[in-house]
Amino acid sequence: MKLQDRLILYERESVSDGAGGQIPGDLTEITRLWGNVKPLSGMIGMTFQQMNGSQGFEVIIRTDFDFAPDRKYMIGYQGIYGEHLFMIVYPEINKYYTKFICKSENKLPVQAS
Repeated sequence: MKLQDRLILYERESVSDGAGGQIPGDLTEITRLWGNVKPLSGMIGMTFQQMNGSQGFEVIIRTDFDFAPDRKYMIGYQGIYGEHLFMIVYPEINKYYTKFICKSENKLPVQAS
């Protein structure tokens, strides 16, 4: 498997909103890594989109047992599928590769008229 896509692993710190709650803070870059990104397709992709409201992607990276990413991290990607910030929905850690099922941010381009 070719790991040809450049990825950035982010962590989002939460910040107090002053009323006892938390709001999302800034993204902090944890590391840069190589991976393979492809959209979910077929019935799995359609079901994922209906359940989550955004397109699903499969991201595969090489397993690093010193650092185990989980759902609190986000993955930045810029490549053939556009510029996306993926939120990890389901991590699957295997012996050699780690596979993430991610959903993309549901953002539309801003048009000024």
